Amino acid sequence: MSLELVPPSRLGHLLPGEGSAGRGALARTPGRTLAGERNGLVTRSEILTGEKKPAFRAVESWPLDRETPFFVDWLTISQEHPEKGLPVVDSGCVMACDDAGELVWKTVRAVQHQGSFETSISVKCDGVRVTLSGNLSRFGRAENLFGFGFAECIARANEVLAHYGLPPFTAGQRIEYAAKKGKDVRYAWTGARVSRIDLTANYEAGSADDAHAVMQYLGTQHAGRHEGRVLGQGETVAWGGGKGARSYWKAYLKHLELRRHECADERVAAHCEAVGLVRFEGTVRTKALTDMGAAFLGDYERGFAMQQLVHLFNDKSAVLTRAEKATDDLDELPRHLRATARDYLAGMDTRKTLSQATWYRHRNELLKYGLDLAVRNVRPFTPRVRVVELRRAERPSWYQLAA
Repeated sequence: MSLELVPPSRLGHLLPGEGSAGRGALARTPGRTLAGERNGLVTRSEILTGEKKPAFRAVESWPLDRETPFFVDWLTISQEHPEKGLPVVDSGCVMACDDAGELVWKTVRAVQHQGSFETSISVKCDGVRVTLSGNLSRFGRAENLFGFGFAECIARANEVLAHYGLPPFTAGQRIEYAAKKGKDVRYAWTGARVSRIDLTANYEAGSADDAHAVMQYLGTQHAGRHEGRVLGQGETVAWGGGKGARSYWKAYLKHLELRRHECADERVAAHCEAVGLVRFEGTVRTKALTDMGAAFLGDYERGFAMQQLVHLFNDKSAVLTRAEKATDDLDELPRHLRATARDYLAGMDTRKTLSQATWYRHRNELLKYGLDLAVRNVRPFTPRVRVVELRRAERPSWYQLAA
């Protein structure tokens, strides 16, 4: 691959601005190692033990055939071809004109390339610039409980481009150029550029109840500077996001998401519920990708970009690290009885806190569990510790990864 030292004026759209590729990159921090895969323990007191077990160590490069702690879902990627003359692929355009009828701006609408199971990938080309965007692990499949790595997603993207007679995404040439003040040498690639990538991993809590306990714990945790936000009925916890966000991360209960979207294979949803599958995924956008040197396809092929993404993912997934929370046997009670039982075990007179009808009803129900509200409690109440261990999910032998 040839290198050419050229002035900035010749690079045009390829020039990264502030926050260029490699600037502020994680790999530039001396002594940093990858946080790696962690076993997450969830109990009920929110005391972090800090125990960490790295599964991936820092390396100088991360080739595309090396296993990563995540697979790729969504990918937005584009490439310009200065030679022009490519087939025009669009579904019309949207434009705006001023009062004099002069064109102010114009944008091409993408074609929705349809796959099976009501999936699609958006593709467009104006004769020079080719853009593809979509969930490449989900495309043509009933679901994407387990997906593909980056290299496989690029291969699937190129298959879609070939359908329209468009050239595949390539790395192009690496071009070095002098910075404005001439002190630094920066670079750009003439090939494809990634502007969004979604990184995803699955973890097993052991059961649906334990998975819910995990979500309760995560709702109290920060991921970096971002506080966890509990969404829905507690089945999703999110960090970051918002307008202009560089990245967005979330964890959610996969079996509920599959059933909400009427998954075609109930066996998959049932498996997720049985093992308490917690999905952790993040969306990394163009500015973050540029700053860490993970925007150009060429940097993926030379092993630098993937190393950066692995480091980022392990850093963000540290929220799933080991923790401890105290729990008690009252968690086995029906939800509407737990508060009454706790008040009773704490020595409170439940006749004063409940209406007469509710007191008698709760007394009759709690008798089945060995608690009699009519007899004053004199036993000390000692909570026990229940530990939920998050472990990396393994793909079932019956699960088909191919589309």
